[in-house]
Amino acid sequence: MPYTQLNNLDFTEIKEALKDYMRAQSDFTDYDFEASALSQLLDVLAYNTYYTAFNTNMVVNEMFLDSATLRDNVVALAKQLGYAPKSVTAPVAVVNFDISFPGLAPASVIFKAGTGFVTNYDNILYRYVLKEDRKAEVANGVAAFTDVELYEGSLVTTRTPVSSALKDQRFKIENASVDLNTLIIRIFESNTSSVFTEYKKSSSILDIGAEDKIYFVNETEDENYEIFFGDGVLGKKLEDGQVVEMTYISTRGADSNGAKSFTFNGRLQDENETPLTISFTPQNITTVAKSSGGAEIESIAKIKYNAPKFYASQNRAVTANDFKAIVRNLYPSISDIIVFGGEDQVPPAYGKVFIAIKPTEANTLSSFTKNSLTEELKKYTVASIRPEFVDPSILYVEMTSKIYFDGTKTNLLPTQVAAEVSTAIQEYLKTSQTEKFNGKFRYSKFIGVIDNSNRAINSNDTDITLRKDFYAQINSSSYYEICYQNEFLKDCDDPVVSSTGMTVFEHPTYTSYLEDRNGKIVLYRLDSLTGEKILLNDSVGDIDYVNGEIKLYDFTILKGSFSDNRIELRVKPANKDIEVKREVYLDVDISKSSFVAYKE
Repeated sequence: MPYTQLNNLDFTEIKEALKDYMRAQSDFTDYDFEASALSQLLDVLAYNTYYTAFNTNMVVNEMFLDSATLRDNVVALAKQLGYAPKSVTAPVAVVNFDISFPGLAPASVIFKAGTGFVTNYDNILYRYVLKEDRKAEVANGVAAFTDVELYEGSLVTTRTPVSSALKDQRFKIENASVDLNTLIIRIFESNTSSVFTEYKKSSSILDIGAEDKIYFVNETEDENYEIFFGDGVLGKKLEDGQVVEMTYISTRGADSNGAKSFTFNGRLQDENETPLTISFTPQNITTVAKSSGGAEIESIAKIKYNAPKFYASQNRAVTANDFKAIVRNLYPSISDIIVFGGEDQVPPAYGKVFIAIKPTEANTLSSFTKNSLTEELKKYTVASIRPEFVDPSILYVEMTSKIYFDGTKTNLLPTQVAAEVSTAIQEYLKTSQTEKFNGKFRYSKFIGVIDNSNRAINSNDTDITLRKDFYAQINSSSYYEICYQNEFLKDCDDPVVSSTGMTVFEHPTYTSYLEDRNGKIVLYRLDSLTGEKILLNDSVGDIDYVNGEIKLYDFTILKGSFSDNRIELRVKPANKDIEVKREVYLDVDISKSSFVAYKE
């Protein structure tokens, strides 16, 4: 009998293996004739074997975290590592506002949970509400509310009686839009009782006693969730007649990240919890922190990435990877994160761990978010380590490309060819290791992407410029140090440094600009008629071409060219391959790059 291959998954190979088997016997001879009945039977056997092998292979794949494809299976495997996938997360904004009473005023005002503000963001109306009631005393006819946290979405409350008569009673949250970070569990003694006990979420069974008022939460099928309570050994057991109240925010996730203009739409009560009927006016609404932190439900790919790393951290933050895993779990709306020790700083800061986060929909974290994460991290850090959040320093790469193409090989217009190039680069950036901390811009790779974006392209001539944005300390004679971490071009006839316009205290009637001359940063203006550069100050800073640093001093900025007083400072690099490290985040800015195609 010939050797039979048992690992074949292809139908044709399976059938050939069956034919080989048939050749080893002499009872049947027409198996090799495609029109015969026996050949048809071999087809059926081959198909059956093929389907069985395929299904078996898929089942085995679903048993391992790396190869599983179905979300329910990935979630179950992550659960074995003690990892709970993140739910959708609501954006959070922080505002201050006053409630003014022109006439009669109550002693205090209660701002009711589930109400709040509205905002129009990208021409879509969003509701931002309180998770819990806020109370403020009235003084001189004004109730001042400060640092009010608002969550995008709506407040949902469900109540479920506890009944031992229901076998395997389950407490489900059948809402895929729930933000589990906002979940509040209250246990009432009866359906008519107003007395409740608030239960806290637990993710570990360590140090849990029989009377601890805790709950656990797991993701179930269809991205819904289930709440579990103690059994009298690990956590307090619920009793018949008690009522489980679940309150949470149902949100649209990351859609409104960045909203910063809010209009009052809340409900108010007096100190007796009676709705206000007297006249009042919301005023002085200021946004302390624009909305941020919103994120979609954790994807399958992210669960596969995060679960093993979170398991390796063992709920303690010691190594850099521990901090990364825990912070990603605490704040899911992260594009990239880097953690480095204070010993790597200049000068060294021993005993500190620096954490830089590039949020998904912003450049920096708000002060409110930084403070919240710092407090949360205290649960995981050892006493000798002090975590500190720092803003990422974003280094932009701008491309200026002239593209030459053969007009006989395409019917596209030059503008369409340029658009294809831009699209190709954006697609490449999605999979490359460029836009990140410790990112690397490889010039030859991008040149290749340009040439390969359309078969008609013959060549391209591409230059790059590095840009950093710094925010001036308005009306203050401040010192600025801008580090690019890459060597600047030197011994060039033209200036290496250029800037956007600004107004300075020393020359308030002109729009001033910066550039380098002979190792110094100078301030100049443009003649309104000739466009000639007129020197205003021959030394407002120094430039270090080798280390890639610019230092500015001896002038006071009144405003920049942009509404946020941002000043863009561009330099020509000495090398076309760009690398960054530590808190510097590399970003290829396509919006400010130039792609121009020429027909040959």
